[in-house]
Amino acid sequence: MAETFQFDLVTPERLLLSEPVRQVSAPGVEGSFGILAGHAPLLAELGIGVIRVERPNGQVELVATSGGFLQATRDRVVILADTAELASEIDLERARAAEEKARQLLEIPGELSAEEIRKMIERAQNRIRVAQMHQEQSPS
Repeated sequence: MAETFQFDLVTPERLLLSEPVRQVSAPGVEGSFGILAGHAPLLAELGIGVIRVERPNGQVELVATSGGFLQATRDRVVILADTAELASEIDLERARAAEEKARQLLEIPGELSAEEIRKMIERAQNRIRVAQMHQEQSPS
């Protein structure tokens, strides 16, 4: 059996995951990276993307995140996420509606900058992508 380490994924709202895992992959701001047991100490800023968590039984959990920070030690990884949503909990139609609403904001001069709207679109697209990845890996 492969070595495991403790993984905790925390958002401002709740503790999303807290369990032993074999591997965690995360979206760093300079590219995605993976962590295994015994990893060298690391502190990294996360961007918008997918967190991939592999459990000891090989099951994979996908999580959409909008960024945050990851801290790794030899036997523990903690992610403090701005937002994080399990793929199985993402409402695909709601995510699509959020993307469409954000795109409509581009046409209306207002309080939001183009950069803020672009980030809204990117977050919605990430949620859509993660939900679709979950649907593809789940048995029908």
